[in-house]
Amino acid sequence: MIGCKSYRSRLYAEEFLLKRVGSVRIKSMTLIGLLACLSVALPATAQNTGSNVTGRKGVIAIDKVGNKIRFLDPVSLTEVTALEPPEKSVHELAISYDHKTAYVPLYGDGIYGANKTPNNKVLIVDLVQHQIAGVIELGQYIAPHGLLATRDGKLWVTCDIPNKLLYIDPAARKIEAVYDIPGKGAHFITLLPDESRLFASNKEAAAQVFDTVKRSFVAAIPAMKDAQGTGNGSGYEGLTPTPDGKHLLIVDNDKSELHVIDTKTSKEVDRIPLQGAALTSIKRTRLVKLMFSPDGRTLVATSYGAGQAWVIDARDYRKQKLLAVAKGPQGVAFDPDGKTVIVSSHDSGLLTRVDLATGKPLRSYDGGDGIEALAFY
Repeated sequence: MIGCKSYRSRLYAEEFLLKRVGSVRIKSMTLIGLLACLSVALPATAQNTGSNVTGRKGVIAIDKVGNKIRFLDPVSLTEVTALEPPEKSVHELAISYDHKTAYVPLYGDGIYGANKTPNNKVLIVDLVQHQIAGVIELGQYIAPHGLLATRDGKLWVTCDIPNKLLYIDPAARKIEAVYDIPGKGAHFITLLPDESRLFASNKEAAAQVFDTVKRSFVAAIPAMKDAQGTGNGSGYEGLTPTPDGKHLLIVDNDKSELHVIDTKTSKEVDRIPLQGAALTSIKRTRLVKLMFSPDGRTLVATSYGAGQAWVIDARDYRKQKLLAVAKGPQGVAFDPDGKTVIVSSHDSGLLTRVDLATGKPLRSYDGGDGIEALAFY
């Protein structure tokens, strides 16, 4: 019987099966082996900040510029409802595993390095009723940004001014634990699929590795450069684990290169340039967001400063399709049909639908005032 030793071999097996099913040349045991391989549950892709979940009930979009939480029709992408948060200002997004609740941080009235009136709250959003269902008060922990929902209903949140990692019980609306994140500018976080390790990217320092069992930071991923000015030319931002959990992908704020990190050793094993990436300025954020499609076949990257996006083959990160999109791309949401992805351009108020097979833009839609994160659910 054919074995299925890895996630990537599963993809190759699936392609082979699709090409050969129906052929009399397939031997019964080979076909049984392939089917057995495909029946193995695909490792759950970790929920990233921005959430690479998908679904057919709707789309939630976090309009940071307009300070609104927008609900869109999942087919037409036209607006159904818009919620007015009680204070400023919504950033980022996490979705519960049952797709009934979203969590949205109130970051403050500014951006990193210029957040003059930082907030200290996380909104609980009912995805069924399209309502703000509650508020989690964070007290002294200001400027919440990156956040993740866990399988057991808890929430991890970073606060980038005090550089804290919070562990929250949303049901009780209570902070259960607080951890100091080494470095400066902890902006985004992600979890391995098995939730054994959490990774925090610092805008102005090394990225950090947190052991969720030991409840301590256990390793660092060195920054490419020392902090420059606001830190836009140093540290890291966008990051995601691979679906099998063996590697962390993270992009530096210096050259915007894709670093492949072994999650067991926390050591870099490969580095891949984003092909054709435009040069950007340290006067503006160099954020590159990363997100795997829910089926794990495709990696999508967006460069805010460059106005570019990449559709990347998950089996070979050097196989990239580059496309230009409207100014300030950030959010990434995968259509449940598995064929297209929606990219939100924060600075342009535009959504662009991109064909995953060709890497070509198909059409554009109204994107509010400026959507930072969005997801189908």
